Amino acid sequence: MWPAPGSGVLEPVSWLWLGLLTLLAAILRLVGLNQQLWFDEIVTLLDSARAPFVRIVTQYDLQNQHTLYSILAHLSIRLLGEQPWTLRLPAALFGIASIPALYFFVRLIASNREALLASALMAVNYQHIWFSQNARGYTAMVFITLISSVFFIRCGRDGKTRDWAMYGVAAALGVYCHLTMAFVVVGHALVYVALLPRARRGSRWQRSHLLPLYGLVLSGILSFLLYSPIIVSVFARTIASSSHSTATEWTSPLWAVKEAVRGLSSGSSGGMAALAIGGLVLLAGLIGYWRQSRFLVGLMLLPALVTAAAVLAEHHNLWPRFFFFEIGFGLLFLVRGAMVCGAIMAGILRSSEGLGVRIGVGLALLMLLASVPPLRANYLYPKQDYLGVMSFVESQHQPGEAIVTAGPVATPFKTYYGRSWTPVETRGQLDDILRAQPATWLIYASPTALRVIQPDIWDAIQTRFKTVRVFPGTLKGGEIYVCKSNAADEKHQQ
Repeated sequence: MWPAPGSGVLEPVSWLWLGLLTLLAAILRLVGLNQQLWFDEIVTLLDSARAPFVRIVTQYDLQNQHTLYSILAHLSIRLLGEQPWTLRLPAALFGIASIPALYFFVRLIASNREALLASALMAVNYQHIWFSQNARGYTAMVFITLISSVFFIRCGRDGKTRDWAMYGVAAALGVYCHLTMAFVVVGHALVYVALLPRARRGSRWQRSHLLPLYGLVLSGILSFLLYSPIIVSVFARTIASSSHSTATEWTSPLWAVKEAVRGLSSGSSGGMAALAIGGLVLLAGLIGYWRQSRFLVGLMLLPALVTAAAVLAEHHNLWPRFFFFEIGFGLLFLVRGAMVCGAIMAGILRSSEGLGVRIGVGLALLMLLASVPPLRANYLYPKQDYLGVMSFVESQHQPGEAIVTAGPVATPFKTYYGRSWTPVETRGQLDDILRAQPATWLIYASPTALRVIQPDIWDAIQTRFKTVRVFPGTLKGGEIYVCKSNAADEKHQQ
């Protein structure tokens, strides 16, 4: 029932190149996989992966729970032992599998050349490697979004039962991994509804017109069955809690855009300039696909638009990672944009089409090379440097000095690393500690979160402490701050 999405030329699969790119992706994702965990990963380990299997599938205490990922991580650490790399192994495997998934998706809609170039860009992409070494379900969403899109196209094009069945199973597993995958399914449903009148126009009703609907319905049924033991808790922790939430900096679309720009610019050579050029190339690719097939543009972009609309409607924090599932499509737009720019340059030079192709491939290869230098930081620095903080503070700490933590660093230091440092919850508690021990060390991270959640403690940090050292990491905004109170001032106040 779909309009023809591809070029119509069936090219052989480049197994050798695909294998080499997948091998490269595996190396880049497995090296450094055992670096220390950051806050969200520690919470995943403590609250989910360590829990008994029955508890994982029957309790939903926090939105931090990515149920399918927690199950896979639980199995990984049970089979291989508890290490950072075993907790992250499912994310790494999904990240590696995303390379062939992207390749086979692109082959449905574009040339083998574009499929290989897009896969190469994903193999060395800084953000994709970062999330492949992050014990969360985001690379699983990328993989499942790609393969469900493959089956969605195939069930409407080929009319085979296995395709809509595979779509339903894949989409449901995606929803079970992360609830925002439901918005991908809704985006696909909108594409189906938009094209259904056109598919029926001028022809008799055909069984193939219903196959995508079968897949969509199956995904909904299976998702409900998977979540049925925790459906009440899911509603309470997501929709109900969002309706009572207040607007913060994190719910602003402008903040989300700024964070996305900051993250993307740090993952490319040239920073903001490279990002601006990349934006223009991406726009050219989007226009190129729009001219080829509006169905394809809808398939790739509607899930993101639905996600944005739903998150804004719920007044939920607009984390850029909610849109990470679109990374494959974004890289595909970049490759098509390079080819479009090559064709335009060949036209200006009044040269052959072949020159345009070579220029386009050259531009894509330049983007590939520009993706390599930023990777160095991913292997030199942890996501958050808890071990560095502990080593520094414990080497500098003197008898009689207190050590306290504020904000989200409390759980990692106290529960995961077993430090007896006191978590401070209120300004009064902190003031009592300062009166008893004027020389006090204070450790915190995520200033934005602390400023919103514990404003009184944030005010005390600004007025009664001096920053001694900042421990950076690859997590944007996740630096860990080590401060020490102004002991002389504290004694004077006493």
